[in-house]
Amino acid sequence: MRMIARLVALGSVVGGAACGHAPAGDPGAPNREVVLSFDDNRPSAQLSFANLTYESLIRYELPPGKHTPLRLRALVATAGTLQVTLYANSLLESPADPIHTLTWNLTDSDVSSGKDGLWLVSDLHALGPMEGVIWVGLRKVGGEPTVWTSTAVSGQTFLRDRSPGNGMGILPVKRTPLVRLEVSP
Repeated sequence: MRMIARLVALGSVVGGAACGHAPAGDPGAPNREVVLSFDDNRPSAQLSFANLTYESLIRYELPPGKHTPLRLRALVATAGTLQVTLYANSLLESPADPIHTLTWNLTDSDVSSGKDGLWLVSDLHALGPMEGVIWVGLRKVGGEPTVWTSTAVSGQTFLRDRSPGNGMGILPVKRTPLVRLEVSP
């Protein structure tokens, strides 16, 4: 399955003013965003984490050129605490050094039924322009958080155990977490 990348034109004055991307002189002008997603927008199961060292990874290849990260979205299925890490790409096509780390303390009000369109959104505007491949890792750090997944097989979703004593490398998985990365060209 090929990556689904859509250009989204935003015509909202509020959205343009809030992110500071509206062209000067025309506050109603649309902006451009690239939404990187591998799921089919059909939540069907939940991704759970066996222990504190397991990490779900999603590999996003940005379009050519530099792009500014805007938002990271996830469809959360249960409450708990998730650590979300954006990684640079290594020469061996695996996660390298962390670029940015977020902690999501998920409450019942963050939880989606999978059909209500309630996405958890983190603002990434403060990060500088990026290019190439970005990895997004999700792992639990408290409670029993889960994220909705779809049956779409993308070839871009993986699992690894971050425990130093475990020899498990990065393993491909068939289910795709409903996690989306939005960038601006």
